[in-house]
Amino acid sequence: MKGWSAKAAALAFFAGAIIAAAPVAAEPTYACTAQAEGHLFQVPYDHPSDPGSFYQCRGGAWRLIGICTPQGGCPTPPDPTGPIVEM
Repeated sequence: MKGWSAKAAALAFFAGAIIAAAPVAAEPTYACTAQAEGHLFQVPYDHPSDPGSFYQCRGGAWRLIGICTPQGGCPTPPDPTGPIVEM
């Protein structure tokens, strides 16, 4: 029985380490307020195939407007005075 407990503890530790090492979906670091309306914010990731998510502050909320890629860069931002665009 002792062997199973040790194996279960090791497995739980390993699973926790994997989850902790996975990239976390990040959000912009400041609030989307009326003063920030139209601001763009790129949240970078430390991964060569996913340089980050691109957000725009519209209507009091951060809207995901695209994912940036190493080959294509970030998408063209929408018009800040146009309709709200979100992925």
